[in-house]
Amino acid sequence: MMTVALVNVALLTVAGSAWMMPSVQRPTLPFGVRVPAQRAGDAAIAGQIRTFRSRVAASGLVGLLAGVALTLAVAGNGDDDTVALVGLAPMVALMLLVALFYLRARRAIQRVKAEDGWYTGVTQRITVDTSLRTGPERLPWPWMLPALLVPLVTLAAGIAAYPEMPDRVPTRTNGSTVVAWQAKSPWVVGVPVAIELATTVLLIALLAWSYRSRADLEPSAPKRSASQHRLFLRRISRALLVLATCGNLTILCAVLPMWQGRAPGPLATVAMLLSALLGTVYVIVVAVRAGQGGSRIATVPAPPAERPDAAHPDDDRHWRLAGLCYVNRDDPAILVQKRIGVGWTLNFGNPRSLLLLVAVLAALLAGVLVPALV
Repeated sequence: MMTVALVNVALLTVAGSAWMMPSVQRPTLPFGVRVPAQRAGDAAIAGQIRTFRSRVAASGLVGLLAGVALTLAVAGNGDDDTVALVGLAPMVALMLLVALFYLRARRAIQRVKAEDGWYTGVTQRITVDTSLRTGPERLPWPWMLPALLVPLVTLAAGIAAYPEMPDRVPTRTNGSTVVAWQAKSPWVVGVPVAIELATTVLLIALLAWSYRSRADLEPSAPKRSASQHRLFLRRISRALLVLATCGNLTILCAVLPMWQGRAPGPLATVAMLLSALLGTVYVIVVAVRAGQGGSRIATVPAPPAERPDAAHPDDDRHWRLAGLCYVNRDDPAILVQKRIGVGWTLNFGNPRSLLLLVAVLAALLAGVLVPALV
């Protein structure tokens, strides 16, 4: 029943995240389409948002009912892996439908934008806040300490438990049953610690880099959007560091019983779920309240539009795959702010971005292959 609940919670998370997505995106980037600020409230955009949300809600409800029926049908005759696999089918179908609904809304807004000439006569500007370089935001170092401390606790726990570990230690379970074992060795203790530490250090490095990336400021309100960007950096970095801490705690709760030669029991499983859920929910709440680049953050005082006739350049041509990938060979930036979701993505037109991507993928591949070869 735990697996059934987890599968359906995951489906509800997908549906809820999709429903909230239009609110998270910048008003000038509805469904990843760049529009002038004075067109952000256009009836065509509002209509597409309503249609998208109604379709997502209906599909989510049908998917939830189908997921419950399928998982309950096989829960009594199959193991946890089979239940999870069957339960994933409605969620995969829902994700495909959400992508289809998104594309239809995006194309409809692009069509109206072109037919009505939304950028005709609009002054297009690029806005830069030099104070983000001369007086940049600082990484919240105190928030990093818990994320870095948990790997040390995991290492200490592993060293303390090592003398009493059985000769063969579980390395993988499917819920309540151990399905893979490994001979006792220092590597058994080292792998979880290495995973915790590597993911935390990688996150901190990417956050530090993102603090130096170009801010996507709104030309119609440069002062307000610069203030929002600073607040966004503070809030989202703290949330991601909390997520890293919770992820490391989840690993710790998983390996403690496995070092004793058994699968995680109910108490450990509940602790793992609560830790993962806490970190995920916190990030989602912060992201929704902040919006893309801090577009939903209220500033005090709230200034009106400073350049109401100005707009960001119409750069849709550089965003491929429905706004997922940014490809601009003339842009020296490596990291740019996403158009879908909250955070940053690579400029795939910059060769240095491709080198960075290859290096990260190589590190992740090494993390998977090395434990299997040792």
